[in-house]
Amino acid sequence: MGGHEITGMAVLDPNVLNPFVLVSPAVAPALAAAITAVSFSLSLMISRYFFKSYGFSGFGYLLGLPVGFAFLGASFLFEASSLMYRADPLLYPAFFWIQMSLQSEAFALIALSYYYKNSDSNQSGRSVRIRDVLVTTLPLAMVAIPFLVPTFTLATKPYFNYAGLADLSFYMRIFNMAVIGYIFKSTIASLVKAANIKLLYVPAAFALLGLEQYSLVLAYFDNSVSAFIGSAAARIAGLALFAYIMHSVTSRKRMEIEARKAA
Repeated sequence: MGGHEITGMAVLDPNVLNPFVLVSPAVAPALAAAITAVSFSLSLMISRYFFKSYGFSGFGYLLGLPVGFAFLGASFLFEASSLMYRADPLLYPAFFWIQMSLQSEAFALIALSYYYKNSDSNQSGRSVRIRDVLVTTLPLAMVAIPFLVPTFTLATKPYFNYAGLADLSFYMRIFNMAVIGYIFKSTIASLVKAANIKLLYVPAAFALLGLEQYSLVLAYFDNSVSAFIGSAAARIAGLALFAYIMHSVTSRKRMEIEARKAA
C-alpha cells in the first residue's frame, strides 16, 4: 500500500491518521468531543461492571475484560488528543500511535479472557501444551510489534513516518477484526452452551465493534466521510449495548443476593 500510492501518484494526506479531519473543520472538534465523551464514558462503565464481576467471582480470567475496556476507553481519549494537536508534527502522530496500540492491546486482552475461560487449563490436571502456549502468547506478540516498529522509526528519524503509520493503521485494523472475530466465535459458543437467548446481545455488541473496524478500513482506502460516521455509530451502538447487558446482569445479581439475604 505504501502510503496509498495508486499508479505512482501519491494521494496520502498526513491528516488521514485521524479520521475526524475528514469532517468539516467547523464541525470536527465538537463532533470529536461528543463521540469521545460518550465512547469513553461507556467504556469506563463497562470496565467498572467487569471489575465488580471479577471481585464477586474471583475468576482470574475475568481480569482481562475490565482492563481491556479501560484501555479501549483510553484509546478514545488519545484519538481526540491527536485531533487537538494535529498541527504538531510530533504529538499528532505520537498520540495516533498510542491510540492504535492501546486499542489493539484492549481487544487482545478481552480475547485472552475468553480464551482462558474456554481453555483446558481451567480443568483439573491443568496440562500445559505447546499449542496452548502459542495461542495464548501470539496475540500479545502481535500487539507488541506495533509498539516496537514506530518506536524504532522515532529513534532513527526526527519525526514519525506518516505514511508508515497510515499503513500501520490498516494492518492493526485487520488485526483487530481478526481478534474480534475470535471473541465473536467464543461468545456464540457460550450462547449455545448456556442456551440463553439473552446472551445473543453479547456477540451482537462485538459484531458492532467489528463493524467499526471494518468501516475504518474502508475509510483508509477512500477517505470516506460516510464510512467514518458509520464506524462511530457502530462503536457507540456496540458499547451502549454492552453497557446495557452488564447493567442488566449486575442488577439481576444484586436482586438475587438481596433476595437470599431476605430469606
